Amino acid sequence: MEKRGVSYEPFIYIIIVIVAGLVFIFGFQQINKLNSLNEQVIYAEFQSDFKKAVEEAYSKNQGSVMTFSAQSSNKPLRLPKSIERIYFEVVNGETMIVPSDSKYHGFVVENLRAEAQNIKTNGQASFVLENRVVEGETKVVLKNV
Repeated sequence: MEKRGVSYEPFIYIIIVIVAGLVFIFGFQQINKLNSLNEQVIYAEFQSDFKKAVEEAYSKNQGSVMTFSAQSSNKPLRLPKSIERIYFEVVNGETMIVPSDSKYHGFVVENLRAEAQNIKTNGQASFVLENRVVEGETKVVLKNV
């Protein structure tokens, strides 16, 4: 005689499917958070590198030019792909860099004067920095490449 009773196999398979689904969903969420964090790090690097480039151009002799492009020794600065343009606004006599993507905050750079109103980006920013005397003050002038 065979014993009749509840078979546990279907319950085990159901639990395995549920656990696998939860692992997949949790993993997907963590990958999205990691990608978002990576873009924030890229933007923070851009801020730091841009300020450092302006400071370096400021400390050079009058008339010195630094070009940041694929063809120059100074490569373009990386940006998150969601930033399509960088705008330059003068606020209280200082130039503020404002990205086109509103999830990133703008920042002020000292001793910078922008001749271009904006720079079109494609994951990277190409531009020219020139040390120049403007209205009796040494400034770093930013231009498009």
